[in-house]
Amino acid sequence: MTTNGMHAIVYGDGFLQVKLPERARVLQPPDPLPPLQDPARVLREALQAPTDHEPLRKLVGPKAQVTITFDDPVMPIVPMQPQDFRELAIGILFEELEAAGVPRSRVRLVCANALHRKWTAKELTTILGPRLPYLLSPGHLSCHDAEDPEAVVHLGETERGFEVEVNRVVTDSDLLIYLSMPVTPFNGGWKSTVVGLGTWRSIRQHHRPFPFASGKSTMDHRNSSFQKLLNEMGQLVERTLAAKGREIFQIECVLNNAEPGEPIGIFAGSVGGTHGEALTLMERQQVLPVRGQSDVLIYGVPNREHYSKLSIMNPIHVRNWGLSYSFARFRNKPLVRQGGILILVNPCLRQFHPIHHPSYIELFEKVLPYLQDPVEIWDTYAEDYARRPEYVHKYRHAYGYHGAHPLILYGQGLYPMRHLSSVFMAGATDPEVAACLGFEPFRTVEAAIREAEARLGSGCSITYAPRPPEYICEVT
Repeated sequence: MTTNGMHAIVYGDGFLQVKLPERARVLQPPDPLPPLQDPARVLREALQAPTDHEPLRKLVGPKAQVTITFDDPVMPIVPMQPQDFRELAIGILFEELEAAGVPRSRVRLVCANALHRKWTAKELTTILGPRLPYLLSPGHLSCHDAEDPEAVVHLGETERGFEVEVNRVVTDSDLLIYLSMPVTPFNGGWKSTVVGLGTWRSIRQHHRPFPFASGKSTMDHRNSSFQKLLNEMGQLVERTLAAKGREIFQIECVLNNAEPGEPIGIFAGSVGGTHGEALTLMERQQVLPVRGQSDVLIYGVPNREHYSKLSIMNPIHVRNWGLSYSFARFRNKPLVRQGGILILVNPCLRQFHPIHHPSYIELFEKVLPYLQDPVEIWDTYAEDYARRPEYVHKYRHAYGYHGAHPLILYGQGLYPMRHLSSVFMAGATDPEVAACLGFEPFRTVEAAIREAEARLGSGCSITYAPRPPEYICEVT
């Protein structure tokens, strides 16, 4: 938002009015694509004529054991209105399965929360509607437990030696249906199953800092090593199920970038075919062509992101949003040049939810004050945090994020921090918090810009990328 030359930059729960230099380039986010007029009809049609798959009703019968798995509430960040797609889809799936002769008693729902925290029934009402979480018994609606040895199965290793371990519902169900809401190319596809229903044993192989990372953004699905590894693991799942004559039935719903998001496409069928269609539509909505890199890049950071959903935004979330979900929203090459400066705008408060993020507190208070190298932190603490009995208990039974989760988020900042000469935190209310994250604190955006000019030259190029909405810069 721009008024009288002033830009309203997102700042935590509000905005800062900032006057940018006249030479600053201000990006114009893509407009929202028009929403589907009848999402229910589109979904029913997709179930009847899926991509590279038999129609749903031909896959099951009265004796089939069916599991419907779905993305957890971290996506989307802004809740859909008036109804979440998962609530709509599950209702329609119940009808379709009943028409195929499958009794409701043979259908179970599993929230695919990976190493995220489990969710209470009240929290699940935000995506499943007000009644369903309270009508189903725990045996018919549960959250994935990555630390339950009886509930997971080890499928073996990929050709490159990566282990694949997933929830048993993947292999034991006669039909596994996955409801995915990919908000970026980073999500959906095989990530749904091998991560959403995966375990620490599997997830640690791709959600870790790689010292020799190429810099190919995870938002670039064609070139990302992360995406290639997930597909490799997914192929092992696919072969395992094919040996039993089974195949995952994937459903993906793509939203536009309005707030709240609205469905613009619904696809169903094989994992690869469905995700391919979803990616094509996501590109139309989210990719913004941008010519040339900049010396300085400015992003506002809101006090909302995936891992603080229905909770509190803590400093490690701020860091992750600034580096992984701001800087890393590019294809081809970063929006800011090698050795450039990133200016993030957020109060960066010292606050944590003690129930939801217990191991975050320990990482921030006991490790980051003296050690900030992501690789060394991972090598030293990852297995400790992952195996610590109190953190395992809190993940399994007390709605806490997995013990290793903050190390995953912190590690994702490795490439951005190596690419940049500095990261400034403008508007930081507690300089020690910003410094603990590896950032340089500044009271105002204007002060941060002046320091960037002092280091890079008074005529340094500046780009301001307004958000929301969310988009991906394709930089040429």
